[in-house]
Amino acid sequence: MTSARHRGQSMVEYAAGLTLFMLILMGVVDFGRAIWIRNTMAHAAREAARYGAAATRTSTEIRDYAIDRATGIGLTSSNVSVTRGTCGNVDAPVVVTITYSFSPITPLISSTWGGAAIAMGTSSSMYVEQGVPPCGA
Repeated sequence: MTSARHRGQSMVEYAAGLTLFMLILMGVVDFGRAIWIRNTMAHAAREAARYGAAATRTSTEIRDYAIDRATGIGLTSSNVSVTRGTCGNVDAPVVVTITYSFSPITPLISSTWGGAAIAMGTSSSMYVEQGVPPCGA
């Protein structure tokens, strides 16, 4: 009877430990996804700001460029905001802002924030080159 009792206790401890381990593992996966999405957004904003440094680029072209660079996260035009800078003016750079709503896949982590998505955002700016039209300088 004692050996059967110990086997049952071991099975309960294993189930409790496995549940805790899987919860921690999924939390690490969610955290990794959030970091990857944040880095992808920062890369896309930085590259789009560099692209927009050319005086001939329009706000629509810069926005589309940012969306193309943010592969794998599904950005749309509503996620990307572009403020077109003034050519040759260091006080008025092109600014690319990207926002995103991150939804964790782990239910416990999701319920920590009330089940709502976590708002993420990044921005990058770069001075616009002086030169060819539309600058006219």
